[in-house]
Amino acid sequence: MTTRAIRAALLFTLGLAAVDSLAAVSPESATLRFLEQRVQSDPLDSVAHTRLSAVCINLMRETGDLSYLDRAMQAARAALAAVPAAQDPAGVAALATSEFESHHFREALALAQQAYAVDPRNTAALGTAGDAQLELGNYAEAETIYHQLSANESTPPIRARLARLAELKGDNRKAIDLLSPFAGTAGDSAWYRVRLGELCFRIGDLQKAEAQYEAGRRLRPESFLVLEHLAELRAAQGKFDEAITLYQRVIALAPRGEFFQALGDLYVFMGKSTEAKPWHERALNAYLKSVEQGNAHYYHHLAGFYSDAQENQAEALRWARKDLEVRHSVYARDSLAWALYKNGDFASAAKEAAHALALGTKDAHLLFHAAIIYSRAGELERGSALLQEALAVNPRYNSFHAHR
Repeated sequence: MTTRAIRAALLFTLGLAAVDSLAAVSPESATLRFLEQRVQSDPLDSVAHTRLSAVCINLMRETGDLSYLDRAMQAARAALAAVPAAQDPAGVAALATSEFESHHFREALALAQQAYAVDPRNTAALGTAGDAQLELGNYAEAETIYHQLSANESTPPIRARLARLAELKGDNRKAIDLLSPFAGTAGDSAWYRVRLGELCFRIGDLQKAEAQYEAGRRLRPESFLVLEHLAELRAAQGKFDEAITLYQRVIALAPRGEFFQALGDLYVFMGKSTEAKPWHERALNAYLKSVEQGNAHYYHHLAGFYSDAQENQAEALRWARKDLEVRHSVYARDSLAWALYKNGDFASAAKEAAHALALGTKDAHLLFHAAIIYSRAGELERGSALLQEALAVNPRYNSFHAHR
């Protein structure tokens, strides 16, 4: 899970928030009904509003339904309308989380810092500040916060943050080592199994990836996140019929644009462009509808979609630039570099590729993009070296993979 996807914050933040701790909550749950009834009967109950916001965030993560994010934002704002921010750091922290999940990372950072300044015991707010710094490309600041958190305790969410940072800095093995202790323990969860599987998938160890995904499926048989990663794996293994069936199940559970695109991309990979077309059209419609509603979730996906799935060089560049406005991560830089390459601006693409490589991230697809870009920019030796590095990181980098 790179910052390639709406888990450019979705999948990552699932682990950071220890999503399974609220796994029992459902749209029909007594908790949700109670909180909704409570705030309706007493609009000034800031604690209930704050708790409702947290429950809605978890439901969004569990179901993939972004409408819960709108409800979470409304509840957090209602909490602060009931009690001033200076007296309600928990409400400010809840709003910071909602802003983070909305990909408003600068706003999330300011709010999280505000909440932590009022209540230095609120380590959740501090964690959100670190996560926002990470998404903004302020990696040194994020690392400082993560080490501050880990100095006092080493909980699964903290180790998950450190693993993500290690992955971005190019140490995939360290990331795996940081997450592995939770497998088979009381702290085990489907999320950690997916993360471990994803890390193994990215270095080409499909057998270990499969073991982790299957373990995750045993823990959460109907988790759309588990199933969509398993679908990607099956496609990479050449088990296309099973992959299609899994993607169809994922879409039934969470009908989102990125999953429509993944199925369309799979059909393209199989050489079935006719079957791919309706899925790509559904993906594009979903992305654009989300943007029209004021959401920033799919800027990154639109840049990739117009670069590769349905080539439109001008649109690819437009959305890549908007993505970079939201975050300055290595993957936003890679997206812009690839869009510039598609537009034939090889010199500018090479400059952006240098930014994408600056942290030392060992992602075969990022390295492959850079290899192609440098080669077209006339730096053939550099391009060849990067291609060899991509192959060393993941010998199966040219197998099917989903855009994230």
